[in-house]
Amino acid sequence: MVSLNTFGYIYVMVVITLAPLISVPLLFTRSQTVGALLLALSMFGSFMFGVWYHFLSSTNDNVSQIHGPWHSVFLWTAISLAIVELAGTLAGFWLYRASSTEYRKSDA
Repeated sequence: MVSLNTFGYIYVMVVITLAPLISVPLLFTRSQTVGALLLALSMFGSFMFGVWYHFLSSTNDNVSQIHGPWHSVFLWTAISLAIVELAGTLAGFWLYRASSTEYRKSDA
């Protein structure tokens, strides 16, 4: 069981859960630029949160604190999650840049 403080629970609910879910529909509307930026920032926030809790902090959610047969599964899951979150960050910023460029072209 992973326990967080109040800020941690709110952060997980808003940044890691709600923001990506809100950003996806925005990518298919006229607010594509906002959706892409929200996706990029939320995925970056998720990445930073995961790196802190899984690799840097001394909490019960750190890979070094998990022992026994589940250690390697937890380690590789944490690494995979970090890779996916980083890829989501890069994709979000790429979409933001592409949609911003497209938006500027349509204004010209």
